[in-house]
Amino acid sequence: MKNNAPVNVKLEKPTIELTKWEKQAFEWKELNNKVDGNPDFFPLTIKAAYVMGIIHDICDSVSILLSNRQKWAVTYMPAYGVFASSLDILGRCILGNEGSGESKDIVTGFRWLIPPIYSFPKGSDVLLETSSGPYTIGRLVGLRHYSLHGQATPKPPYMLDYEILGKIKPLLADGLERYWGELQNSDDLCNNLAKANIIPFRDSPVLTSWVLFEKDGDGRYHSVEDIFNRFNWS
Repeated sequence: MKNNAPVNVKLEKPTIELTKWEKQAFEWKELNNKVDGNPDFFPLTIKAAYVMGIIHDICDSVSILLSNRQKWAVTYMPAYGVFASSLDILGRCILGNEGSGESKDIVTGFRWLIPPIYSFPKGSDVLLETSSGPYTIGRLVGLRHYSLHGQATPKPPYMLDYEILGKIKPLLADGLERYWGELQNSDDLCNNLAKANIIPFRDSPVLTSWVLFEKDGDGRYHSVEDIFNRFNWS
């Protein structure tokens, strides 16, 4: 039978033993049915779309927090903390973390944004540089914890740097494009996505992805990179 889905990840189902996969696969297909998604999408493709939809929703939230530049002194740090949660989710999927979250997830999410990809993420790797200087992954992870804990962490001190999100957005767009592409070629990433503790909780992230991936008025499909580069956080 011909598969008429416009795109699918490499594996229709994981090639490793996952005791709860059949139940999870049914739930992903059910979410897809609720939003009238193409019935030929693999459950793993739907899960990947769900993750992309969640990350896009997070980016929307960042844009809302940054919508009034005059209030950035209040909103910029929370916006960064919200943004960093997208890399926590990405890292969980890359590693195949079956738990509720580990520090390795967010480090891996940040590390993915630096090509080529290495097996072991390093906190000392520099991800970006602003006029204030370079930012290592370790520093960016520390800033995330600082921003989400009410800025109560006593050390090291962190100053507001309004260039960070503008610098990191194209890196996120490129990283998500590579991840989406690698899912179409890598057994390991597909298996890890299947393992990752991402619950099929609501259908709106799937709908978000399918709407974003639809052809435009000129009949063109837009890449993941194009879609995420539409956000302007400069």
